Amino acid sequence: MKFLLLDDQRSARTVLKRLLEDRPDVEVVEAGSVDEARLRMETQEIDAMLLDIRLSDSATDRGGLDFLRWVRSTGRSMPAVMVTGVTELAEIRDAMRHGAQDYVLKDELCAEMILPIVDGIRERFALRDEVQRLREQVDRKQGLPAIVGASAAMDRVRRLARRVADADAPILLRGATGTGKEMVARAIHYAGKRASEPLLAVNCSALPGTLIESLVFGHQRGAFTGADRRQRGQLELAGGGTLMLDEIAEMPIELQAKLLRVIEDRKFRPLGAEEEIKLEARIIAATHVDLESRIEAGTFREDLYFRLNVVTIDVPPLSEREEDIPHLVQAFASEQPRRLRFTDAAIQWLRARRWAGNVRELRNAVERLSLLAESDVIDVPVLDELVGGDGLLVERELNRIAKTLLSLGTKETSKLDAIQRAMVEQALVSAKGNKSAAARLLGIHRKMLERMVKSDSSPPSSQPGEVDSDDL
Repeated sequence: MKFLLLDDQRSARTVLKRLLEDRPDVEVVEAGSVDEARLRMETQEIDAMLLDIRLSDSATDRGGLDFLRWVRSTGRSMPAVMVTGVTELAEIRDAMRHGAQDYVLKDELCAEMILPIVDGIRERFALRDEVQRLREQVDRKQGLPAIVGASAAMDRVRRLARRVADADAPILLRGATGTGKEMVARAIHYAGKRASEPLLAVNCSALPGTLIESLVFGHQRGAFTGADRRQRGQLELAGGGTLMLDEIAEMPIELQAKLLRVIEDRKFRPLGAEEEIKLEARIIAATHVDLESRIEAGTFREDLYFRLNVVTIDVPPLSEREEDIPHLVQAFASEQPRRLRFTDAAIQWLRARRWAGNVRELRNAVERLSLLAESDVIDVPVLDELVGGDGLLVERELNRIAKTLLSLGTKETSKLDAIQRAMVEQALVSAKGNKSAAARLLGIHRKMLERMVKSDSSPPSSQPGEVDSDDL
């Protein structure tokens, strides 16, 4: 950190500079006058100041105080310590009123006096930097930067989250299981004015209806059997923050009516209470099911759906944004104690795989690799062993190849005949003319392969100069 040392006496500056430079992270910038100090302040990043009150032989000189007043008038709030020969308490009190943290008399100037003060300033700066680092870490994990992905779908999610972060209206998050709906809810909460308030979550499918009502609304003592004391509900505990109601579609129908009234009136009544409590929190609801079909089935209130559906954010499944997988893998790997490195082939393998559990399954896979992989370099064999493919991987690749082939022109009357001839030729080339091996590659019997070869007017039965080992 950089200290500005303002003193008209060169010898005093030399002594102070030697004392301060005993600390490895301290840099001293000297100034012998107010004008010189102003120049240093305007052209360099000054973290703290050591100022003499009197900067000349004049008994009325208070240049150090004048400079301190100017610094504060510019909005700068860096720490200031007065190092002075003036013993009048009036000047020292004036300096304290203008934000000086401490003072040292020149007659008492020594390492034992000045260094503890300097170390205290250094510790406060280190604490400030640590707080800033932790805030940035929280932002990366819970704020808008936590919404990882460069796809158009995730850009839209981020834009909507940023727009509604300060809104009071309810928000409905929709998406398949594991897509990151709770992460989006956290991002909305921590990106807005409610960031310093609580963020609470209730899973509506985890508890019976009676327990959910007590958990959400709270209850008074004696409200029901076993209610031996008052318990505040999540609506009250959330304060001015956010209450996330996860799996809202699983909320009992009778409780949905009460929730609708809470959202409309911005008031709620705990079980057994006589007076209502004002709702300060914002409601975020989430679901992975089709609410419209639940409305048709009569298990979800249409009026509650319309009240929640003020702003809807659809969180896409991983299958619709596979271009985000490299970014997600990098983000998840950075959270692990090991520095994993994925080869290009491994990234392509991960992109081609079907992730039924979406982002949650991908995160778990990266964590498993961090725990079990023998090498920090992750390649396809490691993924095959520790993550495993999915049953649709081959089918997806075949569909991709089929689409490509169908889009190509061919002189053949039938594209199926052209594809069959190409498959047979490639199998024979790969098997070096061995028909039995080629048949195994194709997954057919050898006799069927021979019929295919004979049906072609010019099939490459064997490579020149080679003999089928099965004919020997």
